[in-house]
Amino acid sequence: MAWRNLWRVPRRTWLTAGGVAFAILFVVFLRSMHGGAFGAAVNLVTERMSGHVQVQHAEYLDDPRMRHTVEGLSEVTEALAGHPDVRAVAPRGIGFALVSAESESEERSFGAQVLGIDPAVEFATVSQRALPGGRALERVGEGFLGSVLARNLGADVGDSVLLLGTGKEGGVAAIAVTLVGVFESGVADLDRSVMMVHFDDFAGAFGLEDEAHVVAVLGQDAADARAFAASIARSIESIESVESAASAGAARVLPWQEIQPQLAQLVVVKDTIGFTLAGMLTVIVTFVVVSAFVMTVFDRTAEFGMLKAIGMPPAAILRMVQFEGLWMSLLGVALGLAAALAVVSAVAAVGVPVSEFGDLAGMYKRLNLPDTLIPAFATRDALLIAGVMIAVVQFAAAVPAPRIWRLSAVDALRDEE
Repeated sequence: MAWRNLWRVPRRTWLTAGGVAFAILFVVFLRSMHGGAFGAAVNLVTERMSGHVQVQHAEYLDDPRMRHTVEGLSEVTEALAGHPDVRAVAPRGIGFALVSAESESEERSFGAQVLGIDPAVEFATVSQRALPGGRALERVGEGFLGSVLARNLGADVGDSVLLLGTGKEGGVAAIAVTLVGVFESGVADLDRSVMMVHFDDFAGAFGLEDEAHVVAVLGQDAADARAFAASIARSIESIESVESAASAGAARVLPWQEIQPQLAQLVVVKDTIGFTLAGMLTVIVTFVVVSAFVMTVFDRTAEFGMLKAIGMPPAAILRMVQFEGLWMSLLGVALGLAAALAVVSAVAAVGVPVSEFGDLAGMYKRLNLPDTLIPAFATRDALLIAGVMIAVVQFAAAVPAPRIWRLSAVDALRDEE
């Protein structure tokens, strides 16, 4: 009976169901675009920089000193490499040094952060378009500079560069390398202050023995970083050697959210904005649906009066109205999900060129992010908004309940006459 009642006024049914469908389409498409764009950006940033998780000395994040290292590096990397979800393990040494280079007219020196990386296992590479000169670091005795730092030093590819710093035990750390390339990360602070050398050069100069400052680990997906970090921590705890700092409790495993809190906050802000827009749209749809059901009750006063006159209890009439709302919401949800899936799939097939967004295109180019945004269908959000819409319609159907309950059959039939 409830289903048949919906089609007594098809236009009203389609308008109400269409409002529910539009809300679902709008929210799912918006969340899919956000999820695709930000998901790709987060994955790219974590894969090219921090990794999905890092193994660090317990005090290194808050106090990044040269002596705060993860010892037993060979055991730690071996344990991590055996983890089924690990794609790559990259030990890194991190320090500060005075970088010098001789230009044609003078010798220039600037302070810089020095990263010791192993090119054979390092996953944090830069794209080819981020290499305005030379090539990436490949072997011992080579150096890789940020473009601004190279320009400040007056250094060109092929020049000799000297690094002077302080080793782990307080001695002088000196490294002489040949500059093989410069990079442009799109982040000015990195381009003016970072130099990369081979991990063996770094360890030898700064006095690291089977140890590193961080061990960056790449998993399957940045979104699962916290669970991945917990799993990695169990692998580290399984190391049997008591000489290893990891098994002695001096190391900890951190997800990228703790290593890059600014990026994590950006994701939270993005989610907050998305849910706020979805909430506002839900409120609007709620008012529309409530109005539709209130009008329905007024238009069907005589019908409800007749049902009461023939013995149908008010509770049964209310159940009938609730089932009408349920059928209407399910119809709207089906239409909305189908439309959202079709639209997201169509847009994902061709992508959205970043060039269409003006200033955003420049930012993506500077950060070496993809030129095309690919939405990813937000299944969880789609199911969530579908459930919310069903609940909203059920609430709307219950709003006229007091009027139906107090309705007098005689007055309703007389009012019709």
